[in-house]
Amino acid sequence: MRWLVSASALSALTIASQIAHTSSAYVVPPGSPGFYHGNSSAAVTFDQYSLFLDNKRLFVFSGEFHPWRLPTGQAGWRDVFQKMKAAGYNAASVYHHWALSEGKRGELDFNYYRSHTDVYEVAKEVGILIIVRPGAETYGGGYPGWLTNDPAKARTNQTGHTDAWTPFIEAVSKFVEPYQYPDGPVIAIQSENEFWESTSSDPGRSEYMQLIENTYRANGLTKIPITHNDQTNTRGTYAPGSGLGEVDLYTWDSYPNGFDCSNPTAWSGLDTQLDADHQRIDPELLWASGEFGSGAFDPWGGSGYDQCYILTNEQYTNNNYAGETHYQNLYMTFGGTNWGNLAEPTVYTSYDYAAPIREDRTLSPKYYELKLQAGFLHASPDFLLATRVGSGTVGSGTAYSDNAKVYTTVLKSQSGVSFYVVRQTSNSYTTPVSFSLRVNTTGGEITVPQYGGNITLEGRESQILVSEYPFGNHTLTYSTAEVFTQTTIGGVDYLVLYAQVGHSIEAVIPATAVPQVTGSGSIKATSTNGSVVITGSTSGISRVVFSGATVIVADKETALSLWNIRLPSSNNTLYDVTPDAPSVLVSGPYLVRNASITGSTLELYGDINATTALGVIAPSSVNSVSWNGESVQVQNVAPGVFNGTLEFGTKVSLPGLKEAEWYCANSLPEIDPAFNDSDWVTANKTSTVRPYQPQGGKYVLYADEYGYHQARGHFTGSSATGVNLTVQGGYNFGYSVWINSQFLGSSQGTNQYTTSIDITTETWSFNTTHLNEGDNVLTVVVDQTGLEEDYGGDDTFKTPRGVRGYTLLGGGDFDYWKLQGNLGGEDFPDKVRGPLNEGGLFVERQGAHLPGFPVTSTSGWNASTAASSCTPYDGITSAGIRAYRTTFELSLPEGSDVPVALQFERTPSSSYRSLFYINGWQFGRFNSRDGPQTSFPLPEGILNPRGSNELLVTLWSLDAAGAKIADLELANTALLESSKEVIVGGTVESPGYSQLRD
Repeated sequence: MRWLVSASALSALTIASQIAHTSSAYVVPPGSPGFYHGNSSAAVTFDQYSLFLDNKRLFVFSGEFHPWRLPTGQAGWRDVFQKMKAAGYNAASVYHHWALSEGKRGELDFNYYRSHTDVYEVAKEVGILIIVRPGAETYGGGYPGWLTNDPAKARTNQTGHTDAWTPFIEAVSKFVEPYQYPDGPVIAIQSENEFWESTSSDPGRSEYMQLIENTYRANGLTKIPITHNDQTNTRGTYAPGSGLGEVDLYTWDSYPNGFDCSNPTAWSGLDTQLDADHQRIDPELLWASGEFGSGAFDPWGGSGYDQCYILTNEQYTNNNYAGETHYQNLYMTFGGTNWGNLAEPTVYTSYDYAAPIREDRTLSPKYYELKLQAGFLHASPDFLLATRVGSGTVGSGTAYSDNAKVYTTVLKSQSGVSFYVVRQTSNSYTTPVSFSLRVNTTGGEITVPQYGGNITLEGRESQILVSEYPFGNHTLTYSTAEVFTQTTIGGVDYLVLYAQVGHSIEAVIPATAVPQVTGSGSIKATSTNGSVVITGSTSGISRVVFSGATVIVADKETALSLWNIRLPSSNNTLYDVTPDAPSVLVSGPYLVRNASITGSTLELYGDINATTALGVIAPSSVNSVSWNGESVQVQNVAPGVFNGTLEFGTKVSLPGLKEAEWYCANSLPEIDPAFNDSDWVTANKTSTVRPYQPQGGKYVLYADEYGYHQARGHFTGSSATGVNLTVQGGYNFGYSVWINSQFLGSSQGTNQYTTSIDITTETWSFNTTHLNEGDNVLTVVVDQTGLEEDYGGDDTFKTPRGVRGYTLLGGGDFDYWKLQGNLGGEDFPDKVRGPLNEGGLFVERQGAHLPGFPVTSTSGWNASTAASSCTPYDGITSAGIRAYRTTFELSLPEGSDVPVALQFERTPSSSYRSLFYINGWQFGRFNSRDGPQTSFPLPEGILNPRGSNELLVTLWSLDAAGAKIADLELANTALLESSKEVIVGGTVESPGYSQLRD
């Protein structure tokens, strides 16, 4: 028998058992002003269900974004924040990088891309809340290179370490203080990341944690909670009540599918323990994920980020929602670039991370899926108060479906709204399953669908279905399609439902009116027993209209192009994304950045990548529509409802680098017998305070002991027969060695997923014919891959870089060693690009990478028009390093966004490495042997889209036979017409050759 129920029974609903709303179990950390809702006057509070801003609940849908990985300043950051906002993100978690801000001890610099203020101002303008995280998962774990020489153990309360970090943390606190909510966008600050407590064998950890928290509060951070992100899932480390170092708001991190992108279809099992962990640690805590893996990093020699995307696609985050996670930060949402020497050894230049917003700022399918999820979560305030009623499958726990392959978690709010998180019982299932589902209604439990067909889950798909779901003045009794959003526009209650294309759906809404259906013919609606019954299969968009309501039914592919954009309102803050914030619905464009109403015109701003059918639902007062400031011809099909077309006609042509004039020069004059190294630093240390001691030789040759990464050892006489070298440079590092001008050979490391080599020991034999009776010079050139992070807290970031040990064979010893690296070492001249931009190659020290370098008048540089082998495509015929320089003009159309990349072609059989600079910024390191990266995005502002650009490329052959670059060209990775901000002058402010070398 089929039957329907009405909303009149709602008041009689028996509520399932709920966790009592009290704060008796929550312990306010000592020294904290307290932020538990009901016991705090702060504007930012929380209880076990959610965060509050000004006493209003919100789901924190946050994404990780590191502004310094996009060093274009406010314009680039605004682009990313607008994209996040459009997708339903209401917060961003940002790391602030210590090493970039204090390249020399005592000289803090927060200008340019290091600015805190600029980040917070842009976020405030766009309406993105900020979670501040001092630190970085990058070079040295964010620690400055000079800290590697500090004898105090890092991440402890040892005095030397406290003295080192205190100025930075005090400065961070002072930047954050005026931007604490409600005065600014900052809602929380993290004390430490993935940390642990003190033990008898590992003391000083909790004490160090407490010192950071005390420093925050002493510098005015008393309006926002302090957080900690627990490593390895949910251990409860530093949760309130845990003891010394405890924080206000405990968060945990989780990367369910790990990081092995070489095996992207191997997914982890279904995790059903999140709620149990919540109850175990403290049921009165807001359940919050400080990092949830929305992507994965990829190592040198890895599989590439497209494989990582398969490993970490959009389908598994619903498991968080089943575990009542109401504060979620997706790491990463935009990864950006490890430009310069930002990378640590486990990653290469790209930090794409298979994130929703890719490295070139284009939008991935994951972005659009997350837009659907965020839309639903913000449209469903009852979800924040829903707690678990039961979960299971056939034969295990409570079965809500009739299929043993379907696992269901049921959450229910005190108001009677039920949420059914359904997913397959194993992530190894990749084929569809069909089922029916038991749901709660005001009239009792029913099994749906009631009118034929089944509910279908695709392989690895998860869904959230609802019953007794309110939208405006109406209630959805149940739906076998998912909800994207609900909003009231012009007095009409809108509900947007979607399902995979061709899937059968069924939805029931109490109403007596006869429904009218327009759009796709695959959806039907009837009036039955006092309710509107919607059935059919999804294809395109259908609209079901009845008595003050419109239900939009879309197939999922179409739903991905729908946007629910909030309008500015005096009654709501810019951060408010709840259903009572006024909004419009838009369909079609690649991106809708923002919307506003001026007079009777709806003004839309965004991006398109093709001629696009535009659909708009706006308040009835609107009678015209504009797009990026231009009027759009639209058909007004109903009050506030418009259809139109956005025409696309942009074309671009990029210059060919093979046709360019190149200049080339030797970048290894150090192996010339006549080279004078008298002004190099003499390596005269005979001991080190690091825990990693030398493995041979009188002198300590570690790079960071002197701030450099290149070495020349001098010895006298021709009796030596060879040298034994131990060199350490991080995974996939490389080095080459010469005696006088004779090449001896090269060695290279491997990545952490293979043989994990970051240090090698070799014996290099000398030919007596290559030795002098007098001075002999051994030249070692090292390509290190960055400082380790300090994940284990054992000072791993102090692991040496450069020559770890040496022995001169055959008698005698080196008389002295000379070291060289980036110009000036810690006294680097380029204060704009900062301490990690440059390396120590000759052409870098010379300044050949800088704009305005006088290539035509500088000795040693030859033009390809005069020397036919003077291009990177011709290369070199022996081991060594050569640099190539060219300029090119771009004239990309105004009003466009054309991401441009420099693309290399790999020759895996050839061991050569290249780095390149664009307009003075080092934006890529290419490894032909190991890869995998071949495409290097050049962000607008570093690249001049409408003007001249200067490119320097180095070619370092580690093989005796030399090397050449098979292909090197510019390519656009997308073509968009866009309203994004244009950087005045084409590039960010940064000095050239005349300011830094003349």
